[in-house]
Amino acid sequence: LHTGHLSDRRPPPESFYRTRAYMAATGNQQDSKGGAIAALLVGSGEYTTGFVRGGHASKSDKNKGVVGLVFFDLRHRGLIGDRVLIAGTNGKKFPKVREHFKSAIGDFYDMSVKCETFPKDDVGRDTKAYLAAMDTLKKGDIVTVFTPDDTHFEIVMEAIKRGLHVMCTKPMVKTLEQHRKIVAAAKKAGVLVAIEVHKRYDFIYEDARQRIRNLGDFGHFVSYMSQPKFQLETFRAWAGKSSDISYYLNSHHIDFHVWAMQGRAKPISVLGVAATGVAKKMGIPAEDTITLTVQWLNLKSKNIGTAVYTASWVAGQADVHSQQRFFYMGHKGEVKIDQAHRGYTTAGDEKGSFASVNPLYMKYTKGADGHFGGRHGYGYRSFEAFVVEAQALNQGSRKTAELDASMPTANTTMQVTAILEAGRRSLDEKRQMTITYDENDEPCGFK
Repeated sequence: LHTGHLSDRRPPPESFYRTRAYMAATGNQQDSKGGAIAALLVGSGEYTTGFVRGGHASKSDKNKGVVGLVFFDLRHRGLIGDRVLIAGTNGKKFPKVREHFKSAIGDFYDMSVKCETFPKDDVGRDTKAYLAAMDTLKKGDIVTVFTPDDTHFEIVMEAIKRGLHVMCTKPMVKTLEQHRKIVAAAKKAGVLVAIEVHKRYDFIYEDARQRIRNLGDFGHFVSYMSQPKFQLETFRAWAGKSSDISYYLNSHHIDFHVWAMQGRAKPISVLGVAATGVAKKMGIPAEDTITLTVQWLNLKSKNIGTAVYTASWVAGQADVHSQQRFFYMGHKGEVKIDQAHRGYTTAGDEKGSFASVNPLYMKYTKGADGHFGGRHGYGYRSFEAFVVEAQALNQGSRKTAELDASMPTANTTMQVTAILEAGRRSLDEKRQMTITYDENDEPCGFK
């Protein structure tokens, strides 16, 4: 059984996960000490729970959440053990979160949403609650991190110190210095640290990556990704304070581009520009739209390529929650993708109900058996692949170094952080930034 990168094939039939072949390959979800693998989800916001500021379900396309739903289903399928833990900072919101889980997931899919929550329900604020949760885990267990960007480094490092495998939302961290420290710590601890960049698991993006690598030298890349301005209310607590729209959205297509260019080209300089006005009018100290212009060096030919990555969170309400598209030109051809529009639209009798939907990401409608039916979605498969690889590492059938070729590991995504940090520095210092490289040709600083 192949237990490597799950994105190179369609998931097998549900019945397969109960077969002896699968159980033998994954050790029946046991680690090397024989204990069932537990999963701690750090962060209790929209992406994990579907619950947002103001004490209600999200109005976005993620009103059932993603991370919590996926791990409840992974448990339902027997791919992880019984323990699912969620750590936030405000314990007083967890009763409502559990009610939301019950109605939106448990009752709807007939699936257990049992979870342990940190801090306790009577605690108003505890920013270190995740430490208490981690202390109940054992080596080889799993941690996901979906918290404000400036908190990632400390949480990831605490997990690594405890021998836990980590999947962190993008960006991994905001600085190259911190990213390099994570790489070193993960290597020393022998744990898997990966970024949750689900576009890599979209079959169309996977196919595009392979086609791009057959188009000769890199010439030009342009991407755009946006969210409607009402989303800024969801992000009010951290927008423009702990991070910006480039870290939040440009990170997706920068990662895809870095992945497509892996071993072929590297970014060498970055210039950032920004539009302002809308967010500040809302009382949020953030740029509206950020564009990063990046020069790339083709490693063999030394030819120069250019890239323009743009992200915005002040878009109008359209037929999709998030516009997302890119154009790539190589010396031997080109590729263009509009990920938001897959030729699938729906409409109801209500005004404004017309929508372009994308169940290839997260399919929230039920399956034929009445349970959750979104296990083929790329928003699901990124977590599934991480869990399978973590299990393989625990069983000794995989080594961490082997995963660099198939997963967005901390070790292979340093160029992503370098571009993002250089963009932020360029905006702040009002000049172009040059990325410097060490003796191993890994990004190490700026000038």
